[in-house]
Amino acid sequence: MAARTRADGLAQPKFLTTRQSAARLGVTVNAVKAWIRDCHLPALRTPGGHHRIAETDVQALKARLTLAARTGSRARPRILLVDDHEELLGVIRESLSAAVSDATIRVATDGYEALVEIGLLRPDVLVLDLHIPRVDGFEVCRRLRAHPETGSIRILAITAYPEDDAREKILGRGADDFLEKPFSLAELRARVLALLRAGARR
Repeated sequence: MAARTRADGLAQPKFLTTRQSAARLGVTVNAVKAWIRDCHLPALRTPGGHHRIAETDVQALKARLTLAARTGSRARPRILLVDDHEELLGVIRESLSAAVSDATIRVATDGYEALVEIGLLRPDVLVLDLHIPRVDGFEVCRRLRAHPETGSIRILAITAYPEDDAREKILGRGADDFLEKPFSLAELRARVLALLRAGARR
């Protein structure tokens, strides 16, 4: 649909819903809402409480994400750690930083935050605890594998609750590897490094 023209001769912007914006950006609707909340993506709110985003702003954000994907910094390994145990996250992050000194390592403490970070970082490897708040690790894995933009991310699933065939379930949803807590940092580093060497899934 072509943009309409205002009385002053300037084109009126076309507005998209959050779902349309998510489709354009190749992310989840929740990621779009989080970008709006965090002021990364300007949006208007309708009287009914729904967001509307100017198509030009969606295009601008997509351009920024594309530019980030083409910069030299993207050659650095990108790792996202997801666990609701913040102390453990700090220990793992420090250990991996020592093992892969040039890596960009970010953390998230629940599934919703993880999906947002995935949209921003596009990690090479995701270390994903299965029992996390808001959106559990099984659902995070399913969503990533269902979308071509995130389907290539390598996933190391971790859990302290391996009952109910957790290993088979998460590997069946597309995880690349599984590690049961408690684990040694040496073992975790070895698994992450192996996934980095393996490269993106095809």
